[in-house]
Amino acid sequence: MSEEMKTIKAGPYTLVARSIHAGYRGVLWSDGEKVVDISKDTLHEVWSTLCDALYERQISVAAARLDEPTAAEIAKVFVRIAHQFTAGHKAMLKAHLNASDRSITATQLAKAAGYANYSAANLQYGLLGAMLFAEMPIDLPTRKDGSRLMTCTIALDEDAYGPEDEWIWKMRPYVAEGLLASGIL
Repeated sequence: MSEEMKTIKAGPYTLVARSIHAGYRGVLWSDGEKVVDISKDTLHEVWSTLCDALYERQISVAAARLDEPTAAEIAKVFVRIAHQFTAGHKAMLKAHLNASDRSITATQLAKAAGYANYSAANLQYGLLGAMLFAEMPIDLPTRKDGSRLMTCTIALDEDAYGPEDEWIWKMRPYVAEGLLASGIL
């Protein structure tokens, strides 16, 4: 993305922020309609405001959901977004799906994907979780800074620690069932 424009597709939404005249403007689109239209002094301010607006919309959807998503819903999401997955994303999902009790550490995810360390796996699994969240928002736990833990879209922290005192992530059952049903791996 350039210094003059940023754009991203997130589920049914498209965020566009760009330089216009002496300032910056941003639009959050949904199904061809403007949902948010803002102007600010910097591209960063516009982008942050658009991301916050999208996040608030998704959190509202998640809060309104009474049940967990079904395996069939998640399978459809996986099929819709599979073209965005890297080989590393697929390798991590496959390793997690095939792990004993579907529980795995970030170091094990990194090894499966060929990443140098658990930090890379944490980043990529969080990005993968964000892709799922954009399509099928659920209520997620928050960090101390108030941000949502996107990896929890895929898995839950078992509040247990594996080798090297790492968290153990247990794949959500409906994610595992949906992943199997999707046939993307």
